[in-house]
Amino acid sequence: MPLWREISQSLERRILARELTPGDKLPTEFELSREFMVNRHTVRRALSDLQDKGIVESTQGRGSFVRRPAAPMRLQRRPRFTERVLARGRTPRTETIKLLVRPADSKVAGQLGIRAGQPVIYLERRRFIDDEPTGLSQHHFSHDRFPTFIDMYRTRGTITQTLIDSGIPDYTRRRTAISARLPTAQEAEQLRVPRHVPLLVHRYLNIDGLGRPLEYGISRSTTEVEIDFPEPERD
Repeated sequence: MPLWREISQSLERRILARELTPGDKLPTEFELSREFMVNRHTVRRALSDLQDKGIVESTQGRGSFVRRPAAPMRLQRRPRFTERVLARGRTPRTETIKLLVRPADSKVAGQLGIRAGQPVIYLERRRFIDDEPTGLSQHHFSHDRFPTFIDMYRTRGTITQTLIDSGIPDYTRRRTAISARLPTAQEAEQLRVPRHVPLLVHRYLNIDGLGRPLEYGISRSTTEVEIDFPEPERD
C-alpha cells in the first residue's frame, strides 16, 4: 500500500474515533512528515485524498480542518427543522440562548408590519444535528399579537407547537434572502468552526394562513442549501 494511503487511512481512523472532531485543525504538514517519517509531498497526497472524500477541507496559509458531515438544507415553503432532520435519519436538538421582550428596531418593525419601538418577542437559539452545532437563529414575533408566547414556548419547547396553541395552525415562508460571510469570534466558538469557514446567512419572513407577517428571522448556518426545481410541464 502506498505510504500516502496509509497516512490518509490513519487520519481517517482518528476522525472516526473522534480523536479529531469536526472543526479541529489537523497537524501541520511538517508535524505529519515527522510523525510518519515521510516527505511533505507524501503528506500532501494523503491530505488531498481526505479532501477528495469530503472528510477534511484545506485552505492555503491556514491548514487542514476536519469537515462537518454534510446535512444540506432544502428551501421549502414550510420549513420544519425537526421534521427535516428526522427524515434524514439523524437526531435534531435545539438550545435556547435568549428569550425576552425588547423594542423592535426599524428593520424588524418594517418586516412585521408594526411601529418601531413596539415590543417584540426575541428568541435566539442554537441548533444541533447529531450533537454537532450547525446553526444559530434569531426569531422575532409581535408581542402584542402573542403576549403569552414566552411562557408557552418554555412549556412547549418548539415554535411550531407554540404557534399552533396560539391559534396559528399553519405558517409558510414568504421570502428568503441568502448571503454569506465569515463568522465572528463568538459565532465560530458557538458553532465550533474555524474563522475562515464562511456561514450562510438567511433573512426570512414567515406568514400565517391569511398572508399576514408572522415571524421575521435571521439564521446563520454551516450547512449547504439544496434547491429543487420542478420538472417542466410537457404537452
